[in-house]
Amino acid sequence: MVQAWLAVIFGLRPFIGHHDWNGVFYSQISRNFLDYGYWFTRLGQMTSPGNFYTHYPPLFTWLLSFWFRVFGVSDINARLMTLLFYLAAIFLLYKICLVLKLKSTAALAACLVIFTPMFRYFSRMPSQEALILFFTLLSLYFFLTKNNRMFYFSVVANGLSGWAGYFFYPLLWFYDRRLALKASLILVLIFCLHLAHVYWLTGSIFGGGILDALLLRLGLFPQLGLVEPELPGQFTWGIYLIKEARILIIYYTLILIFLAAVSFIWIRTKITLILLVWGLAYPLIFSNVVFVHEYFNLYLLPFFSLSLAYLFNRFNLKPILILALALLIYWERNQFYQALIVTRAFEPGVKLGREINQTTPKGITATVTNTKEFISSQNLFIEFYADREIEYIELK
Repeated sequence: MVQAWLAVIFGLRPFIGHHDWNGVFYSQISRNFLDYGYWFTRLGQMTSPGNFYTHYPPLFTWLLSFWFRVFGVSDINARLMTLLFYLAAIFLLYKICLVLKLKSTAALAACLVIFTPMFRYFSRMPSQEALILFFTLLSLYFFLTKNNRMFYFSVVANGLSGWAGYFFYPLLWFYDRRLALKASLILVLIFCLHLAHVYWLTGSIFGGGILDALLLRLGLFPQLGLVEPELPGQFTWGIYLIKEARILIIYYTLILIFLAAVSFIWIRTKITLILLVWGLAYPLIFSNVVFVHEYFNLYLLPFFSLSLAYLFNRFNLKPILILALALLIYWERNQFYQALIVTRAFEPGVKLGREINQTTPKGITATVTNTKEFISSQNLFIEFYADREIEYIELK
């Protein structure tokens, strides 16, 4: 009953739609920690016995497994934990504005990014981005408040969350070279520990496909004479930049982008420049993966937020404008957002998985017979919702 109410209040739904592969994939890994134990999995992101996902550090799935242990394994609980990290990130943006001595009205304006399709949709997608955004902003907050001990804690947590956070700390060089250097060295150490963990899990520092994932993200497959796993022959910088411009307008709204541009040009601050460079770093460095997964543009959210706050602060804009702007941002791309939340590409797998869960006793292997295309696209969803061993038979 509680989960049903949470689903209604926060708009949480099963993993059936756009990019919901992430939610079901990381939720399954997190459940494996509970089913097999942290000792058996060696704290690795085990997809099945003996197979590990090594492309990212494991902090997100560790936390999600603890969350599942307390509140139960479900799609709603996975989405809820993720949403809480995103809401905490928005609260940090508000606090950062106050630390920067901006007016309270400006600090509230910084929170208007929650009305963009980017936040409204992807803030409920279980993935590392929630932690990276939160711990990056936590680092910025402790950096500005000169709390070095908690700053280093957030650096470590960010390093254990994912790679995008690594691009942020060298930019602090323009504020405090010593602190930026220490943070960068900590991240180098954490990366080395991750490779050591990968070696322990797989017998190779490049095990689990981590090297292939890096090459894919850098777009180096063609140069190395290898077959590209995704979108062969489709990526060019011209196509990518045009697509990125459209993605930003659709997900962040033209209104917000225009106001952020005005703020950035008229009110030049070091902190908004740093946040802009950080937000662009991942899409520019790992362009090939952002070409497929537009949610990596989430890292631009702090730039848009702080830019809007500085605009409100400089021109002493009235509080009523916050409400008006919230409605405009919400309305501009609401039709697109409504289209997003009704995507159902993975609903067949979810339905089949639930049916298997209800009809197949624990410990019994269920057999699924279907086409190769159906199995390859739906198998993760079937397995998560079935919570049973599945044997697949491809139709010829």
